[in-house]
Amino acid sequence: MSDSHPQARPCFQLFDHSTPYTIIRCLKEEDFRSVWLLEIPGRGLTTLKRWPVSWQLRWKSLFKQSQPDRQLSGAWKLLKAGVNTPQPATPVYRVGDFYQLEMPFIEGLTACDLLKSTRPESHNLHYELARELGKIVRRLAEAGLRHRDLKLENVVVKGNSQDADPRSLWLIDPVGIRRSRSVSDSLVCMLDRLAIQPLNEGLTVPLSLQVICIRSTLGGLRGNERRHFFQMLRKSLRKSKRPFPAG
Repeated sequence: MSDSHPQARPCFQLFDHSTPYTIIRCLKEEDFRSVWLLEIPGRGLTTLKRWPVSWQLRWKSLFKQSQPDRQLSGAWKLLKAGVNTPQPATPVYRVGDFYQLEMPFIEGLTACDLLKSTRPESHNLHYELARELGKIVRRLAEAGLRHRDLKLENVVVKGNSQDADPRSLWLIDPVGIRRSRSVSDSLVCMLDRLAIQPLNEGLTVPLSLQVICIRSTLGGLRGNERRHFFQMLRKSLRKSKRPFPAG
């Protein structure tokens, strides 16, 4: 049963004013920013992202550095690098006191949820997940990019063994995409970001999964460059550790 809200309460104006829609639910709401799940005929499930207009947001928009602008530009950078991410369905547009952006909704479980699963049949999926995450990190670094906000909760695994299509990994929040001149620096930055959430939540990631992910990122790194990478990674991970509350 859907937990849809009545369409008139709340009511949104979309990029195409004549587009009908059904509100499914609010996915996220914080400081008047919100993400809504809509169903649009012909487009299926769509996320509507909304940001309240403020002078700070308008100022940053002049330099294309506002969060809506970075969401849009980050998505196109990921797509150009060959990384799965929802392709923006509209430009960033203003409706009243809000900026809005419409993007397809990717159905699936997050990488964080999958790692928390202890079912025996999930073990092979964990190995596949670690390998594919490493490939994504390497692909971004080789494209001269780094994702400064790469989190397991923003990686969605789409599809399963019952689907006609194979499983694929999708990055759903590209706000943190930046240019990077150093492949090693980029690799270390993103591996560190991936490690922070499990560290802070006290989630134990088996060493075998860590090894698979790191090996998958190395690509063409050889000799001194490889040694420098591991020195940087160890240093970065030590800095990232947080004390966990006593259970």
